[in-house]
Amino acid sequence: MFRDRNDLYKYVTENYLEITDNRIDDDHWDLLCAECQMTRGFQVIKRQLSGNMVERYDFGMIRPKQEFDFDFDAPVIYLFRCPVCKSFKQWIVYELGLVDKKRYFRVTSVPSEGLEDIDELPQNPPSLRTAYRQAIRAIDANAHLAAAAMFRRALQIITRELLGARPGNLANELNTVIGKTYNGVVVTKNFANVGYIIKEAGNQGAHPDKDPDLLDFTPQDAQDLQDIFMELVSELFIVPAAVEKAKADFLARRKIIPQP
Repeated sequence: MFRDRNDLYKYVTENYLEITDNRIDDDHWDLLCAECQMTRGFQVIKRQLSGNMVERYDFGMIRPKQEFDFDFDAPVIYLFRCPVCKSFKQWIVYELGLVDKKRYFRVTSVPSEGLEDIDELPQNPPSLRTAYRQAIRAIDANAHLAAAAMFRRALQIITRELLGARPGNLANELNTVIGKTYNGVVVTKNFANVGYIIKEAGNQGAHPDKDPDLLDFTPQDAQDLQDIFMELVSELFIVPAAVEKAKADFLARRKIIPQP
């Protein structure tokens, strides 16, 4: 609960991601397009103040029905559209007039700003995709410690349920899967090294640390960890899938019948 406007402002600035630098002008924001896989100047096609018509109450007595006011501290709903592929997304944003300038803080986005799905991830076990989606949604909700823990969970599902490691210490599991084969791909030492980073970051997310520098997980930490996780799944799932697709497309174009 907030006692006054200062409480609200303090909560927003401490808990939500500031995205002021993404704003170009009233009509355009620099945003990542998940379809185009690049940052573009998204168009603002709708801006709606979610609480712009509010009924005021005083001392338990409601004012006359026709008396309404603007609530400028309410979050704003933005609808953005990519100028190239025409994909769109929604953000819920606080616009706060602070001492230095007007600053913007994203509460959430629909869909999330990360890639919620990786098509090449195996459908089974479903717990793998669930863990990955929750990691991405945690990043979008600014719950970065939770995201680190979920990336670790996804890693352990891979080592145990896909690569057949005997349940135990995750560091040992990573070492035991080196040299194993999954769908024709040999697990390398690099997989174990990258997995170790995810494991350690996940431990920091799940357990309190005595080092004051490690008590929090920043948005940049979470984004970097997502990139590291993508390196791990690229080696095992994404690159092999791309190679197989390229091969199949070539055979189809050249009308080559694969050998039995």
